[in-house]
Amino acid sequence: MNSNRKEYGFSTFALSFVIGGLVGAGLGFLFAPRTGMETREKIRERGGESLEKLQEMVESIWGEGKGLAEVGKEKFSEVKERVQETLTKIEGKVFPKKEEEEKN
Repeated sequence: MNSNRKEYGFSTFALSFVIGGLVGAGLGFLFAPRTGMETREKIRERGGESLEKLQEMVESIWGEGKGLAEVGKEKFSEVKERVQETLTKIEGKVFPKKEEEEKN
């Protein structure tokens, strides 16, 4: 049986959590027994708090991404070196140097 389900990363989960929180808070404010002015002030306050939290999350995710990129570059360099060494060894066996050919 083939599943078409996609796997999502932490950033998608975190973003959906924040969006859900914002929607829930907005609905709570709309149905709360307050005056319009009080409600708007609360929305501004909560919006500012949510924006700060979102910025912190974005910075955290960005930092993790940079770290992962550095690790990826290091691994790529290591693999590249191994491949070049292996190719050099194979080339030496397939195409022996002229000095070795003259001895034979």
